[in-house]
Amino acid sequence: MPVRVPDYQRAYSWELKQIELFIADLVKYQVLGGGYYFGHFIVEDIVGHWEIVDGQQRITTFVLFLMVCRVLSPSGAHASAYSMIQQFSTVSYDVAALESICGKLGAFLEANGHFDERKPPTDEQIITDLSLKGTFTRSQRRMVLALLRFHQAFQGEKQKVGLERGKIGGYIAAVMTAHCSHHLTQDKSVAVNIFEMHNTRGIPLTTLEIIKAMLMKYVYDHGGADQRAKVKQIQAEFGEIYGMEERVAACSFRGEMTIDQLLRLHLRVVDDGTKKTADQFDVPPPNANADALVSYVDSMLHFLDAKKTKPKHPEDGVQYALNLAKEFKKSVRIASDTLPTWDKKDALVGDVLILDRDLSCQFFLIVCRRLERVQDRADGRIGKESLLLWEKLLFTQDFHGGYYNLKGRRDDFPALFASCGQDEERISEVIKGYLADGFRPADRTKGLQFIVTAFLKEHREWILNHAFEGWRSKMIYAIYKYEISRDATVRDVMKGTISVEHILPQEWYWIKETDEDLKGMSGDEWASFRKEIDACINGIGNLLLITPGENTSVGNKHPADKGYEEYCAGGSYEEHNRSREKWRSSKEWSNLIRARGEEIFKFMLNTLVDASESPPSSLPH
Repeated sequence: MPVRVPDYQRAYSWELKQIELFIADLVKYQVLGGGYYFGHFIVEDIVGHWEIVDGQQRITTFVLFLMVCRVLSPSGAHASAYSMIQQFSTVSYDVAALESICGKLGAFLEANGHFDERKPPTDEQIITDLSLKGTFTRSQRRMVLALLRFHQAFQGEKQKVGLERGKIGGYIAAVMTAHCSHHLTQDKSVAVNIFEMHNTRGIPLTTLEIIKAMLMKYVYDHGGADQRAKVKQIQAEFGEIYGMEERVAACSFRGEMTIDQLLRLHLRVVDDGTKKTADQFDVPPPNANADALVSYVDSMLHFLDAKKTKPKHPEDGVQYALNLAKEFKKSVRIASDTLPTWDKKDALVGDVLILDRDLSCQFFLIVCRRLERVQDRADGRIGKESLLLWEKLLFTQDFHGGYYNLKGRRDDFPALFASCGQDEERISEVIKGYLADGFRPADRTKGLQFIVTAFLKEHREWILNHAFEGWRSKMIYAIYKYEISRDATVRDVMKGTISVEHILPQEWYWIKETDEDLKGMSGDEWASFRKEIDACINGIGNLLLITPGENTSVGNKHPADKGYEEYCAGGSYEEHNRSREKWRSSKEWSNLIRARGEEIFKFMLNTLVDASESPPSSLPH
């Protein structure tokens, strides 16, 4: 019977650590004998094939294992097992790739016989060697790495858990005759088992998988005569969601965004599409964990109010489930397609996501819906001026002396989101109001831009000499935007883990041994000079943003011997290359640091803060 993984399930998600457990189980069975337990499976009997409801990761892994076994031992004795390879079909967007991998696997494994998981083949190598077409997904990469690890296990490498090539038939038989439990069903109600079961050998269920099962189960139980059609509707929505899942992570502008993180933001500001008021935009909590998100959705399915005192009519619960699946698909499309496409036309989109990913993502989920150009596509956009207003608000709303002393709610973005209207002019006016008066105009934030400007000017020397003490994220963003304004190619650095490079190394005393000016100083002169440099070495003018690996490569060299142009083009990276000889003179160090620091500080005031803002008629006390 053909076996298929439906698109409403996750694509292949096992990493090498799960593959290691699979191999270790086979080795253990080989040594100890006895029964081999392969797990629990739930399959749905569709005309002509079975659809896997639960257990698809284990089935896929076994098929991958069989593919390697067939390359190493294409014996006819294993024909019945190998037939599973042809009878198995993964999610639709990986089907063609798996077929291509299967066809070229022998040559690929031979060319990569000495697989090193610390230095795995690149995406480009995999795509080229296996002739893959279309979008290369992470699930495809995981399958290829699993194949390489299985092949490696048969090579007898001592440092790894190994399998014996001569016992391939025994391994296949162990799994084919393994103890397992299964449930064959012709209805969708068993989907609830997906999240009721616990499998310590697999990938933990995502919050989205649990909620998907909740929605399907609720609709099956309360959907009435057309329950099956409604369940299939939810399945179709999730099929598209999972097809876009990996692009959400790949398109994230600041670190990876998981589908569960996006779900949390979606539930806060969109949910089933009916949220309108500030209190609705403020649940579930900003830091809600998986249990809290599941509890929230369960409550929304069954109750009309947060206190769970007004039961919801089952038909309304069904409509909530259908709308939630539909609206979340829109949000996934926004994150994976709309925002990256929009960013290509206006990089401010990515910049504000770098500045504050959660708030900006929530803002865009709302804006794209409120201003949609094509009905039901959530493809709305705002212009550059409005994006600049949003950037300034994010940069300034918590960047002043009184912010952390405010009692109660220090900011109220749910209220801002609730105030945004159906046109860009209204959205801009709302942001302008918060830019002018902050979130607490009655006591501490009236005249916000003037307050922030005064705060920065008051701490000017501290920022020029101790940039990161207290305001690390703000200073990193200011440096980033300054370099972007000078056409530096630093965007990719900001997407990952950021390392702060000191042009003049923090450990610089060793330079005295090679610098003639420093060697000739008296004891008092050296002490004075050291104090002068130590005072400014952590200043904003001495800092560059690069990756941790690049920081290690640069090392603790003399600044005149450092080069950055290979890491980032443009901006201070190339400017340093042109002015390296200036750094030869230790007498110029503090001047060079100070000069660049002054430029960045001026840029910050003129670009990220509205320094022209006049003081309000009455400043809060």
